[in-house]
Amino acid sequence: MNFPSSPARSPQSPSSCPPGGKAATALLAATFVLLAGCHQTLPSTVVAKVGPREISKESLQKAIKEMNLPSSAPASVPSDVLNRIIDSTLISQEADREGLASVPALRKKIEDDRDRILRQALIKKEVDDKVKVTDADVKDYFDKHRQEIKQPGYVKVRQLILPDQKTATRILSSLHKKKGFSRAIAKFKGGPVGKIFEGTVPPQFSKFFFGVPAGSVTGPISLKDGIHYFKVDTSEPGKLLSFDEAKAGISQFLTSRKKQDLYQKFLNSLRAKTKISINQKSLAELMGAATPTKK
Repeated sequence: MNFPSSPARSPQSPSSCPPGGKAATALLAATFVLLAGCHQTLPSTVVAKVGPREISKESLQKAIKEMNLPSSAPASVPSDVLNRIIDSTLISQEADREGLASVPALRKKIEDDRDRILRQALIKKEVDDKVKVTDADVKDYFDKHRQEIKQPGYVKVRQLILPDQKTATRILSSLHKKKGFSRAIAKFKGGPVGKIFEGTVPPQFSKFFFGVPAGSVTGPISLKDGIHYFKVDTSEPGKLLSFDEAKAGISQFLTSRKKQDLYQKFLNSLRAKTKISINQKSLAELMGAATPTKK
């Protein structure tokens, strides 16, 4: 829960009150009203009341918990957060009094938020809460896909970008010599690419990075900005994962897949019991407008 930041407030002590006749009297009167309001009798589950709205102790505790504060946070945190909630509540109540919810543009946003909240609640009820992945499910998947479940290998590479093929042909042999690749980078363009993991590059390019020993110079790849060569500085092979190493990831994968399947079934059931009419003519007009005209 996020609230606009505002400084913590505390009733002013008499020693902090500015001197001076009517101003001092008015300030003391205001302070008395604040103190009187703070000490009105409230249920034990309520930490404050702002106009007609009660702020529960539970909601304050939740707001503090969501801040993920360290254990060394000052003791004033509950008071500070409560004052921010009070500020937020005051602003919300004033917006209601001014009738802002009836402004057409704002009313549309409120309706959109309402629909979004209800959609999320329904999906949670009909999909998320119904999906269960057991330890047996995870183990069964691991046994069936044991050879596919692995930590991918990676390489660390540097790239060299040459302006044209003529230049590449001329200096190619020097790239394989000691410090030849580094000198070429300094003279032309290039530098470290970082780690490249298996499965993250298109298949036609993977041969330049994987299956070659560390120290290899590979290429060329012709791109718009020039001719690219690569030097594989480090090559770490992938390794098969044990069940203990893989089970958390398998559980997440199976949960996601089951949710997607159940979500689609739920949507299909809604379509099956609901009459849906589509104005094909209007749709065709929109599709035609969205399609670029060929010249």
